[in-house]
Amino acid sequence: MNRLVGGHRAKNSPLIDGFVCIAVATLLTACCTSLLGMIDLANIVMIFLLSTFLIAITLGGSAAILSSVLNVAFFDFFFVTPRFSFSVDDSQYLITFWVMLIVGLVTGQLGARLKEQLFDISVREKLAKALQALSKGLFNAKSEEQIVQTTKAVLEDVLGVALVIVIKDDSENIPSIPGLDMRLIKQAMQSGTRIIQEPETTRIPSRIYLPIRDKLNTLGLLVATDENQSLKLFGRDDLLQTAVHLLAMAITQTRLVKAEEDSKVQNATERLKSAILSSLSHDLRTPLTTMIGLAERLEEGCPDLAPENKEAIQIIRSEGIRLSGMIGNLLEMARIQTQGPKLKRDWQLIEEVIGTSIKQLQTFSPKTQIKTDIDVAVPPLYFDEILIERVLCNLLENAAKYSSLGSTIEVTANIAGKFAVISVIDSGQGFVQNPEQLFDMFSRGISDTHQSGMGLGLAICKEIVQAHGGSILAKNNEARQGATVSFTLPITENKSLPKP
Repeated sequence: MNRLVGGHRAKNSPLIDGFVCIAVATLLTACCTSLLGMIDLANIVMIFLLSTFLIAITLGGSAAILSSVLNVAFFDFFFVTPRFSFSVDDSQYLITFWVMLIVGLVTGQLGARLKEQLFDISVREKLAKALQALSKGLFNAKSEEQIVQTTKAVLEDVLGVALVIVIKDDSENIPSIPGLDMRLIKQAMQSGTRIIQEPETTRIPSRIYLPIRDKLNTLGLLVATDENQSLKLFGRDDLLQTAVHLLAMAITQTRLVKAEEDSKVQNATERLKSAILSSLSHDLRTPLTTMIGLAERLEEGCPDLAPENKEAIQIIRSEGIRLSGMIGNLLEMARIQTQGPKLKRDWQLIEEVIGTSIKQLQTFSPKTQIKTDIDVAVPPLYFDEILIERVLCNLLENAAKYSSLGSTIEVTANIAGKFAVISVIDSGQGFVQNPEQLFDMFSRGISDTHQSGMGLGLAICKEIVQAHGGSILAKNNEARQGATVSFTLPITENKSLPKP
């Protein structure tokens, strides 16, 4: 008897089928022999045909053929005169034998086919229920690990296969899987189509490689292996293809939910961080302003102080001003992150903003030398004067901070295509790490100057410049010592001016 084992059929030995057919024919012969004289031979023929039909729907088509042949032989040998001989007195019995054989074969094959169809229907029903259970399980899965576990738990036993499911991570790499052909794995991933390995012998398993894809990307791979029979049996390959589509939808949905949750957490974190920074900055700014003012009053109102006391007052004032600038950067970054840069643009000459920024630097670093080189071809630009002045002040302050005392800083402005390029060039030691990292929040330059800071200046500059439609770049000087930080501002047409 055939039985379903995990979605595929295990067949009985032909010897067992033959033994059953012989036993049935022998039993029927013994029973019908005792009824001779009470029933006609035609009825005995019907009983033998019925046994063939029952064997067909029980053991299959091959057993039905053997049963038909045995029934004809047993009927001829035990019931047709002369009995216990294969010869016949009446040649018309030959027609009976042929009809008996043909009817037995036809009914046996029809019965076997009916059994196959019923078996196929029951298996496909079982597979359909498994697919329904998989859909329900994937709908309730909350992570990619649960998706993999649910798929294997639902499908492996029902389909009688071993499943390997790999979901790609951010690295986009598929790890090596023992026992599987990495060449076929890469081919399936790159082509986005399934690859089936059909066994030529029973020693080679049937295997299918199914890429898990959404509309645009390949998310992973499912590999199913059947050690016994072809995966095309009962349409299991098509069911696995449908399961892969469900997997892709479940993975995509899980990632969307996770991204949404991460975004909510990130937004809440940013709001909390900005609120804390804003609160702390406001609370610190008031006492700092008072401290700076008192230091200035002491310095101006007490000219007879000892030199060491005057130096201490100057240190208090300069450190207070420096700390006030750091707090200002904190407030500016908190405001930019929550509201974005609010631009109040107007047409301005860049040299005027550069000059104002240089004056502010010389207030805090009077020994720093500034050299300017502004191309007269640079036209008036449309920008927020206060914000661009802040950018220049930050760049000049950084250049002075990481340069030697009394060194010269150059500020240049020229035209490059449709942009004005403003550069601050120092003669310090340059950048040790990747200059692009300096524009991240709380990222500071590495140097031996022991300068303090919070690493917000260049991050603020980047936000302001990008809000104006420009870009900012840092690099080490090639022809000499030091580094250069440049930013661009777009050159736009002033429509309020009369055309020449």
